[in-house]
Amino acid sequence: MNFMKKALLPTLLTALIAGCGSDDDSTVEQPVQPIKETKPEYLDVDVNPNSINQGHIKVMLGEYDDNIKTWLLSDSAKDLDDDGKIGILDAHIAGVYNDEKTIYSISLTDIGEVLASNPDGLGAGTARPDIFKPGHYSAFDLLRYLSFTRDDLTLSNVVHHENTGLGTFTFNVSMDVNGDGILSANDGDIVDSDDWYFRFNTDGGIFTRARGSMQGFSPSGEATYVRIDEYWLQQDSLITLQPFSNEMTARRQWIQRQEVEKFQANGNKVIIPKVVAVEYGRVENNGVVAYADNIEVTPVGHRDDIFQPGVITVMDAMIAAQDKLGKVSFSYWDSLSTGADVGHFALSGIGELRNSGLRGWFTHFYNPSKQFPDGDFNKSPTCNWSIDGSPDGETRVSKEVCEKDWGGPFGGEHIHLMQDVYPIRFGYMDLYWAYGNMHDYFGPKERNGQETIQWNFANDSSPDISVVRTLQLPKDATGSAPILNQDHFGWKIADCTQCHNQEVNPLGHGGHAWPINSSDGFDITQPYYCASCHGSNGAPKAHGEDARCFFCHAGEKQPQSHNDASTKILYKGADKLKANSSYGNFDPFQAVPADVFGNHKPYTEVWESKNNDWEMSKVFPDPYACLTCHINKK
Repeated sequence: MNFMKKALLPTLLTALIAGCGSDDDSTVEQPVQPIKETKPEYLDVDVNPNSINQGHIKVMLGEYDDNIKTWLLSDSAKDLDDDGKIGILDAHIAGVYNDEKTIYSISLTDIGEVLASNPDGLGAGTARPDIFKPGHYSAFDLLRYLSFTRDDLTLSNVVHHENTGLGTFTFNVSMDVNGDGILSANDGDIVDSDDWYFRFNTDGGIFTRARGSMQGFSPSGEATYVRIDEYWLQQDSLITLQPFSNEMTARRQWIQRQEVEKFQANGNKVIIPKVVAVEYGRVENNGVVAYADNIEVTPVGHRDDIFQPGVITVMDAMIAAQDKLGKVSFSYWDSLSTGADVGHFALSGIGELRNSGLRGWFTHFYNPSKQFPDGDFNKSPTCNWSIDGSPDGETRVSKEVCEKDWGGPFGGEHIHLMQDVYPIRFGYMDLYWAYGNMHDYFGPKERNGQETIQWNFANDSSPDISVVRTLQLPKDATGSAPILNQDHFGWKIADCTQCHNQEVNPLGHGGHAWPINSSDGFDITQPYYCASCHGSNGAPKAHGEDARCFFCHAGEKQPQSHNDASTKILYKGADKLKANSSYGNFDPFQAVPADVFGNHKPYTEVWESKNNDWEMSKVFPDPYACLTCHINKK
């Protein structure tokens, strides 16, 4: 059977590798705060994003059978490899694997071309022109596109977002599962189901250590309570459109209805009940380090490349709460060392606690019917609510349905969605933030520019241990050592050894050999050691970070003229790649690298910068050389 209604055929990927009422959401036009011409204090970097969606998204259709998750949540789950944990490797020993499922690659350009003609009467382009700028689409727009271009999928009974009481569209979906061209529930087809919704995963590049439902990201994506017509389609992301249980639909819609009703009660203003920042392990004040309540949020518009004026996001909420929280700050993640193209602002600090490498702020967002850290989704979910979604009904959600739809550490409002594209147009959520340390979860040794460490630079059995620390730049010239300025012929060139070296001039340092920091155990010339006498040679100021500079300074932003820190190295051999080690993220579950379907797949080779989570450049060790020359503001 020809499943496609038009010649706009999405490329099929064989992924073998690797409410009621007419005014429920009639929002009062929100005053947009003008972005100052000078960079706001809460932004670490001066960036004005311009997202142009011209790539592809990946799509799964229908429910994904997660056999490994089912086994891990069953009484059969045991520690079969005697490592003290239970995880994917144990499931494989028991003969349990996840099956492959068709993944489609769909062009965002094709989506735009099809929807431009308004084929279903829901809008030319996006169905939410009040939310998205032209050229940007929602997960609901994706469903519209698929319904129009596929013979086996039909969207029907669409109720406009102004008439549902939920602030979003409701709809039915039918799917000819067996492909015989005849819709019949008797032979396994899905007929007029009102339980279809979406899951999502954003692209993580080569980072595969958190794939799998019980160790991080479900193979079919995170189930969410975010409105389907508010979720922005970002290139390279995965969207799964599928039927859920009646109970999941009821719970999601109950929460959405509470949001709309609260919004109306607040005079159509977005009010966040609580913003709470806690630090894991802190005893004082039950870990709370900052608190704000009853925050009225107005849009700032830092993502006016995507959203229409007036759309409110989590980023706006944190900016609105900054005075009560002490302060907040945002960094910007562009293309990362993992190869993931992120392109978003990310919260980097609350009060006096700032992100530092794998130590930082995690989101824990919950509807106020729950309390931190007890969200709806959990590795051992309880689903302590009624089948109608409310907390007080008599008939509770069954264990089977609970584990199937809510089993896993992420979902609902507690999802991996960047703050600048996380719409909260109705408010109501409590925004909890937790400051914690993930070095123990993932394994790399913690290193930041504030502390001195010992590091073994050897690649073999012979140790090569040195003391690594951030050095101090001189305030004034000392002796005959000039502080470099614009007159220096190598001004702003980071690697002074390109010109000043033993081969060109062995005694070029005032009649002596070029200086080496032998007191710290080094045996080579290091430009940042030279800077401790001659200054930073015009290096630009830093922007608040003190660890893992390589994480963001990758791809086109990888440093130039930084010796071996400017190159990539091919690391080969599964037994030599430390990222293959298991880690304990969600006790008792043990995590290992996995393929797109959640089956174990070790790394065999990786292209990485010499500065990475497991190694450091000896010439420009990250972050110590970085923070010696690129000074953070106090």
